Amino acid sequence: MKLRSIPETSRLTVIDLLRGVAILGILLVNMIDFHAPFLYMQADYWDGADFYTYAFVDIFAQGNFYPMFAFLFGYGAVLLMKRTIEKGMSFPRLFSRRMAFLLIVGVFHAFVIWHGDILISYAICGWVILLVYKLSGKALLMLSVLLYTIPYGLLGFLSILISVLEPDAAKVKTDWDSAAEAVQVYGNGSIAEIFSFRFEEWMAVNGPMSFILIFLSIFPCMLAGMAFAKLGWLSDAASHRKKLHGMFWCSVIIGLGLKMYPYFGGFNAGSLIMQDSFGGPILALAYITGITLLYGRFTSFRKLTEPFVPLGRMSMTNYLTQSVFWTFIFYSYGLGFYGQIGMLAGTVLAILFVALQAVFSAYWLKSFRMGPVEYVWRLATYGGRQPLRITAIEKEESGNWRGL
Repeated sequence: MKLRSIPETSRLTVIDLLRGVAILGILLVNMIDFHAPFLYMQADYWDGADFYTYAFVDIFAQGNFYPMFAFLFGYGAVLLMKRTIEKGMSFPRLFSRRMAFLLIVGVFHAFVIWHGDILISYAICGWVILLVYKLSGKALLMLSVLLYTIPYGLLGFLSILISVLEPDAAKVKTDWDSAAEAVQVYGNGSIAEIFSFRFEEWMAVNGPMSFILIFLSIFPCMLAGMAFAKLGWLSDAASHRKKLHGMFWCSVIIGLGLKMYPYFGGFNAGSLIMQDSFGGPILALAYITGITLLYGRFTSFRKLTEPFVPLGRMSMTNYLTQSVFWTFIFYSYGLGFYGQIGMLAGTVLAILFVALQAVFSAYWLKSFRMGPVEYVWRLATYGGRQPLRITAIEKEESGNWRGL
């Protein structure tokens, strides 16, 4: 029996909404790297309106949305697991094919388009899911908390200790020499020079030791998403409203406090570790629980956020399109605007681009079941032809369902 993609009436819409919001947040952060030497800069790189824009993105987006996307990845894995088991199919085999395709796309994305790819890490972490997917929701949640808090708690403690004992050595500032090199290569270099520099940057971020930390930041978030899916905390938010309310208020207060910490306590190793490694995931939880609660309670909120739903349903297509489009705009093999715009302009462009993606996604999904990249992904996952175009009868049924 072939497994088809999820019909629209069976989708958990708030998950697509959360994915759409994550797509916006991810571009707000990635846009900095598309047009400026993000790997080597800190807040002191900008001044004036650009500094305040950077601070806004740093607090409300940087380090917040990749945990959110990892959470949704894990949540989706459980939904797929349930469907494959219901159909009598092998989840490990199906999910392995899914991760293999994701890895291939990630390798191409990282080495041909943009060094900041996250898909490779997601694919590797996804395979590890197969070791734990049978655990209960509570066990997954406990494992998630332990895997994250123990190593990052130790790292945070040591970083804060160093920042207190050796404050000058622990200060973090922009690496102006490396930043200037990045501007030169991406803005004026040849294709070969860009390819080589892109590989060096990818290795610097994803080397063996760095990848251990990446794994420990992504995999626990996936486990948390799996736990929420198994425990039904989002799919049955009404029954868990009190719990979700508690999570929201605790996470928004603690998360915002940690995210703003460097702007009051100084930019050093300790404050930055606490900001991103703890503040980011905690604030991501605030976004997830807050949006879920608002979506379930207020019709006006559902209408206001409706454009994010098709954006989230085509999240893979939109994520890759962002990289292809903006590297062409900024890199020398395209229009060569790298290093020539400020933080404020880049952020405005990111918001406008996501708005265009939302319009296109809604238009596309009127005639097609999924985005083009999602369609190829499903072909690789399920095998055999999958229906792509929506029939006239299905459009009518979908319209009737929307009106219920």
